[in-house]
Amino acid sequence: MNLMNLFRHPRQLKDLNPAQIDGFIQQTQPTVVDVRRAEEYQSGHLPDAMLAPLGTMAREMEKVDRNIPVLLICKTGHRSQAASWDLLKMGFTDVQHLKGGMDQWKRENRPVERS
Repeated sequence: MNLMNLFRHPRQLKDLNPAQIDGFIQQTQPTVVDVRRAEEYQSGHLPDAMLAPLGTMAREMEKVDRNIPVLLICKTGHRSQAASWDLLKMGFTDVQHLKGGMDQWKRENRPVERS
């Protein structure tokens, strides 16, 4: 992973705030991917999110349909932004992320699941 990608926003990446997430999930039924570490994921994640930590995410995503939208989640939005570069290189074309990450999600008292 290129560490500079933590701070570079790809043109194709769409930012979604927490208020936009519910409608987006209902309308598009995306693959929701949490790229945090397992212990972060277990402390609270979006319902139905799959765990694919940033270091292993590309391998996990090889079996995902590239025609289905992807919603990336992390703690603050930086790792999901970095992950989007890898997905775009892999041929995914419809990639979103939760701007502000789970920190913003929790600040807005949105629902989480615990594993």
